Amino acid sequence: MEKENVWSEYADTISGVWKCVSFEMFDGTGPKKTLIAKPHGENPLGRVSISPQGWLSAHLARPERMHRLRSGKPWQTAPDKEVAYVARGLSMYCGYLQLFKDKNGRLYWQTKVEIASDPGWMGGVQERNVTLLTEEGGKQFMVLEPVEERMSDDGSKTKAVLKWEKIE
Repeated sequence: MEKENVWSEYADTISGVWKCVSFEMFDGTGPKKTLIAKPHGENPLGRVSISPQGWLSAHLARPERMHRLRSGKPWQTAPDKEVAYVARGLSMYCGYLQLFKDKNGRLYWQTKVEIASDPGWMGGVQERNVTLLTEEGGKQFMVLEPVEERMSDDGSKTKAVLKWEKIE
């Protein structure tokens, strides 16, 4: 059975520019999950831009790594060690997304990745569970949870939860 793309139903709500306001890692899912890290600190640096047609461009950076290179050289000629330190703190990808509802009516999107900071993502699909919220004062938020669990540095499985505020 083919899934129905419900983008047109949500395009006005989801399209725009979103600022990352929290990035938290948990040791699993469900009510017993425990917060284990905030890999981008208290003030994560990230933007997601989504066009009314569904083009997504996502950028996330570790704020403590976003400074002038110590050598003072431009990115293209700086020592590999300096560039790698910055690059490993970046995560970016872009492509068109399709929006679906699962059997419980929960939204999720699939983005066919055209360009990414991780070349292994290119040509693949990134999936995110999507929760839309409107809080007091009319502020709009979107909570994104990658469908796939991630491996942490110690080999354990973790689940990321990112909260984004609509700014445009």
